[in-house]
Amino acid sequence: MIIYTINTNNYIKDLQAPDWVEVITDVEDLGDPIRSSRKDKILCPFEEPSVYVDASKVHLLNSNFLDLCDEIFSENDFFVMKHPHQHSYLEECAEYVYRGWVDEKTLLNYTMKLKGVYKFSDHFSPLCTILWRKNTKEFNEAWWHWYNLGGIRDQLSASVALQLSGIEYGWEESRKLLNKFTDASPDGIWWNNKCGAYQYSDPKDPGEFVNTLCELTGLSKFRYRTRLSGKGELLIGKT
Repeated sequence: MIIYTINTNNYIKDLQAPDWVEVITDVEDLGDPIRSSRKDKILCPFEEPSVYVDASKVHLLNSNFLDLCDEIFSENDFFVMKHPHQHSYLEECAEYVYRGWVDEKTLLNYTMKLKGVYKFSDHFSPLCTILWRKNTKEFNEAWWHWYNLGGIRDQLSASVALQLSGIEYGWEESRKLLNKFTDASPDGIWWNNKCGAYQYSDPKDPGEFVNTLCELTGLSKFRYRTRLSGKGELLIGKT
């Protein structure tokens, strides 16, 4: 079993990775440091059973995590955590627009490509900070394909690849699993070191954008609306 992380150009200066974590720092230059860092995460450069861990989290790994990995691989070829936000397809896309991560045009074109092949109502939202994999080449390649069509974020394309590749996978609610080796309560240490605060477009209120998505996908806006506070504040993306 290989446990690895990607710290492109040592962007986290004081990584504090355990000595049993393989740290990849040199990656293929794809013209954008974020996209470049995603290739080895998504395609996975190892044939052995492997565990990808986001570089912002490796300092929290411990012996309990190793025991957990052994337990997971004893029962699964592929295992993911379910994202605590449990976003629908609408909410995932809306967050990207709201935070300026991916522009509306890219997401609308992406949705058009998925029409007829993706069941939007069955959208599953994984937390991709840790991935347990062995023999997942078909999924990896599907993820990479859909990632390159949909902007810089890899979350949405992971959901698409899970469904379209047809891969069998185990999963558990993220907080339940993470609490087996760290503190993933809402104010816990697991959430205190987020990275990736970047923008690729102007942040916008996604209201009209979501209306268009509803028309394209056939999804109801009802669930999306339940994620609004009484003051109309968007709650998408809140931990």
